[in-house]
Amino acid sequence: CYVQFPQRFDGIDRHDRYSDRNVVFFDINMKGLDGIQGPIYVGTGCVFRRQALYGYDAPVKKKPPGRTCNCLPRWCCCCCRSKKKNKKSKSKSNEKKKSKEASKQIHALENIEEGIEGIDNEKSALMPQIKFEKKFGQSSVFIAATLMEDGGVPKGARSASLLKEAIHVISCGYEDKTEWGKEIGWIYG
Repeated sequence: CYVQFPQRFDGIDRHDRYSDRNVVFFDINMKGLDGIQGPIYVGTGCVFRRQALYGYDAPVKKKPPGRTCNCLPRWCCCCCRSKKKNKKSKSKSNEKKKSKEASKQIHALENIEEGIEGIDNEKSALMPQIKFEKKFGQSSVFIAATLMEDGGVPKGARSASLLKEAIHVISCGYEDKTEWGKEIGWIYG
């Protein structure tokens, strides 16, 4: 769910009782800066994975053909020099992992989108939206952005309306009466 980084303290003396000059060492790749979804949650010495917040990871850029990683060649430290034998076994295990993750995501969406028998079509069409609002809050733009596979913003969204929605999502009471802090995201201290 999250990674805890050790704190390091620089230049502390006996008069710095509250260690207000502490420094947290972060060595992470800030993926997720794609539209209203924003970055992954980063707190005091911890990083929550996007999987824990949204149910799936951030979009991953496809690696160039003939390479085993996405890093730049001058920064690469041997990870691009794997043997062909390992590539076949890794690709099979990666395919299995991807299919398991996809089936989990589909199953989760099916659970959310289930209709109730005996209700007319109008009301049954509203049920998934109500369930999404219960889960993610009442921002339709945020819900639409959360469900987009490759991130980004919904088509036709204007920057002024996106700014208004972003302010609404970061407000203090946004997560009230939702699953934020219970099953999704984190609980504010």
